[in-house]
Amino acid sequence: MKQKCLACGVEKETSAKEIYPYPDDGIIDDRPIEPFMSIDCQGPRVGDVTDWRVVTVCHDCFHKLDADMWISDRCWLALNPITPFDRLPKLETT
Repeated sequence: MKQKCLACGVEKETSAKEIYPYPDDGIIDDRPIEPFMSIDCQGPRVGDVTDWRVVTVCHDCFHKLDADMWISDRCWLALNPITPFDRLPKLETT
C-alpha cells in the first residue's frame, strides 16, 4: 500500500522496508524498518482539553523534527508541512 508523508508529501510503498539514513541519531540500528514513523503532536489547549493529533512522517522529516516522545504543533509548523495541523488525524486515546 502506498502512503504519503504528512509533512513533505513523499509517497512510499509501506511494505518496502528501509534502513534509517541517519545513524548518528542513535535511535535506530541497521535493520530495515517501516518507511514512515508516527508521532503524537500536542496542539493548542482549549479549556481543559488539549488537541492531540498524529503525524506520520518519512525518515527525513522525522530527522528534521528531532522528536523525543512527542512534538508540539509549533514543531510541526516548523517543517512547513503540506498537511495543516487541523487536518491531521486526531489521536485516539481510548
